[in-house]
Amino acid sequence: MNVEIKEDYPQLCAAVAEQVIASVTAKPDALICIAGGDTPLGVFEALVNASNAGRVDFSHASFIGLDEWLGLGRSDKGSCREMIWHHFFDKLTLRDEQICFFDGLTHDPQAECLRVDAFIAAHQQIDIIVLGIGMNGHIGFNEPGVSPDKSCHVVDLDAITQAVSVKYFGKPLNIKQGISLGIKTIRAAKRIILMASGEKKSTIVAKTLQAEIGTEIPATLVKDHPSITLMIDRAASSQL
Repeated sequence: MNVEIKEDYPQLCAAVAEQVIASVTAKPDALICIAGGDTPLGVFEALVNASNAGRVDFSHASFIGLDEWLGLGRSDKGSCREMIWHHFFDKLTLRDEQICFFDGLTHDPQAECLRVDAFIAAHQQIDIIVLGIGMNGHIGFNEPGVSPDKSCHVVDLDAITQAVSVKYFGKPLNIKQGISLGIKTIRAAKRIILMASGEKKSTIVAKTLQAEIGTEIPATLVKDHPSITLMIDRAASSQL
């Protein structure tokens, strides 16, 4: 695993955005996956600015969602769909067919998994995927103990994930499951960027780098990918 340390969060986000831009420049019809949550918000801003400046053209690219809270939709504050549309997709000129995102309000989660799997298969593979690292080491909603052989799947959320979720929703919600790309799908991506920022992530960043590959810390399950870079800011590197 390559490691790049940037001085601060803005520099980190700019560097990650450049990786996405490079992928689209090399392959205009690239399939892109960028996590929701707080970590990549600056990446979205940098990509929108680059698009507005004519530095990147997303008109032929496609986007796949990483995960979603089951029971939440686009109108729900803190849902992955609400965050990504608000900060990214709504600021670009994209066609509906360019985006495939999990429907958290689905009545048939297994069918939703198959739909997303099929979209990825139609594009052969994800060209670049940008992941955050959860406080418990999860990537997407692949929680500790996850099988590394899963494609898209329904997840029983870890207690830590449920506790942290309040910051997104603004209030406690009884959300116990999520739907996510699996480790098998993530590992099949051509390029993986694992990013983390802030001192609060320094402990899990250190554990991810120092631990053996295993399911206890899901982020370790991608450490041996042939094209992966851990990109962090100085604060997140403080325990290295």
